[in-house]
Amino acid sequence: MAVFRGIDRIRGAKAAMQRIIRRVRSLDLKELTNVSKRFDARSVVRFVNHYRVPTVVTALGIIAVASVAFGAHKYVAANTVPYYTVVLDGQVVGEISDPSKVDQLIADKAEQLKKADTPVLAELDEQVVTYTDERAYKKVTDDAETLDRLNGMLTTHPIGVKVKIDGEVVGIVRDQQTADALLQRVKDKYVTVKAKKGGTEVQTLSLSAASSDEKPDREVQRTVTSVTFVEKVATEKTDIDAAQISDPDELYEKLTKGEPVPRTYTVKQGDCVGCIASKFNISGEFIYKNNPWIKNDLIKVGDVIDLSTEKPPILNVNSTEQVVQIETIDPPIEYKTNDDMKVGQTKVISQGKEGQQQVTYRILNRNGEEIEEEIVDSKVLKAATPTIIMKGTKVIRGEGTGKFSWPVSGHRITSYLGKRWGRMHNGIDIIGNSNIKAADDGVIIYAGYKGALGNCIIIDHKNGFQTVYGHMKKLKAKKGQIVEKGDSIGVMGSTGHSTGTHLHFEVHLNGKLKNPLSYL
Repeated sequence: MAVFRGIDRIRGAKAAMQRIIRRVRSLDLKELTNVSKRFDARSVVRFVNHYRVPTVVTALGIIAVASVAFGAHKYVAANTVPYYTVVLDGQVVGEISDPSKVDQLIADKAEQLKKADTPVLAELDEQVVTYTDERAYKKVTDDAETLDRLNGMLTTHPIGVKVKIDGEVVGIVRDQQTADALLQRVKDKYVTVKAKKGGTEVQTLSLSAASSDEKPDREVQRTVTSVTFVEKVATEKTDIDAAQISDPDELYEKLTKGEPVPRTYTVKQGDCVGCIASKFNISGEFIYKNNPWIKNDLIKVGDVIDLSTEKPPILNVNSTEQVVQIETIDPPIEYKTNDDMKVGQTKVISQGKEGQQQVTYRILNRNGEEIEEEIVDSKVLKAATPTIIMKGTKVIRGEGTGKFSWPVSGHRITSYLGKRWGRMHNGIDIIGNSNIKAADDGVIIYAGYKGALGNCIIIDHKNGFQTVYGHMKKLKAKKGQIVEKGDSIGVMGSTGHSTGTHLHFEVHLNGKLKNPLSYL
């Protein structure tokens, strides 16, 4: 009987285990997860006590149930999906599967605003985007809807670029590209396209008036080495009101055009063009430019002279050029004495020959106008041979030696002889001590006002040479006076067609213009 009762218990336990398995299989995944979490030692004891079955059978049942529950737990964990709640400035936008999609949306919108073809550019406001980590079983987020909603919530503001001159804002333009183009346009106004920085332009200029009557043309190589603004120029991105944007063309005019300052002068008895220029500390050239009706220096009492000037523009451009050209070296003159010849008598023993040199100038321009010229290098390509002249030894007052001293102490040359950049300059311009001295012995054959030269003295050195001294403020010698080398003949000034106080100095030999630097 005991055997049969044991068999019945086993059968009962088996049936109970089958019911448990069927129950477990019928659970959904959430319930199954909970069952697996509650499947502990106490549950096993209750199961054994209730059915009183052999331990082996019981263990098999437990293993079967545990296997099903553990597999269910792993399945749930494998299908639990992470996602993120997107929050913009504290306001929930939606759910997203990957925050990088939000970052990409913001970056794309910023780039679109930057490239927008609109009169005024806009920029995204500084809005704070945060994310909350979430997890859910088989969660599917609607990324497109969240991104679309976020795109509609992003806000913008207008921006521009300030243009500042010496720290003062003179205008606001659309973007940095517009600002750069505007500033380049200002530079291009004064520097030709051919000769922009780093570029080289070759010109062919005539030398016909610079030396002898027959001179070959020469090539002048001009290279712009720098183009800079005189003032301090800066640009700065800034938030703006759309109405603050300047029209680039109007801003260009504002930067490059000075304001006119009207002024007139009525001619009085004894006035001359050079006198008026000296009185107002301006150049005679300026008066002629403003008053083209003046011909041959003729003005009369009652004439109204236009002396209107312009304030310099807000933005000024300095450009430096390197100019390389081939120039003629005039043959020097060497004298040999002959006691049998009277002083004043000369005889050419051998005729000299011209040489050639390559001269490099540094030219400084302000707003396209030359303000300084300097020789920085010279290289003799072919040396000149001297003209040898025999002369008597008897002294005659007023006859020069043929070797000139500088007519100005502490001299510095501001402009050289030659035809360059559309003008012919027949001598050299010198600044330094204001006292003007005779460059050699000679006789003054002219002392007075002479058109573009203003107050002028011409000295005949009685040896074929004549020297010219122009733009003087005051004459200290008279026509017919014999002077010796170094004698004071006048005071430096700015009369005639002059761009400022200096001495204009010329050398002529037998009626032909020569380069003073060949004889000084």
